[in-house]
Amino acid sequence: MKETVRNDGRFETAPNRGRPSAGIAASGFVLVWAVASLVHPLAHQVSDHAEAPLFPGAEITPSVSRIFSRACINCHSEKTQWPWYSQVAPASWFVESDVKRARKRMNVSRWDGLNAAGKRLLLTSIATVIENREMPPRRYSILHPEATLSADECVEVIEWTRAERRRLREAQVAPPAK
Repeated sequence: MKETVRNDGRFETAPNRGRPSAGIAASGFVLVWAVASLVHPLAHQVSDHAEAPLFPGAEITPSVSRIFSRACINCHSEKTQWPWYSQVAPASWFVESDVKRARKRMNVSRWDGLNAAGKRLLLTSIATVIENREMPPRRYSILHPEATLSADECVEVIEWTRAERRRLREAQVAPPAK
């Protein structure tokens, strides 16, 4: 309906004859775009390392492996269990960015691709961030309280990193077996 003012100052309503207004079309387009942008268009890709063990080749105890499985692998491996909100924008943008950045810093699924010096350096970094309580990040722990490490678990992981660094160092200087 279209309103017009008559000569006597009163409003007159007349039917709108013609095409829908550009405003309605634009609003419809914006609504469709907004809804479409909220849905993640592609499923998360499964890596060829998704089935690889954690820290392949390392001497890791079952309890330390369970700690890493519970608290670290969702971001620092290719075994990520993507939560439902990782399929919905804008949360998906943050989750994917965080996981990509975390894997770049440490990806335990690709441990076997590091040389001994790289492994020792990474083990030192793991111990440091755990000792300083930098991992897991607070915003992750809020949504995933099971990822928070107890004091005993922190000690256990730090002791494992020291033992594994020592093992790697000794293996590097040991003469080859005959």
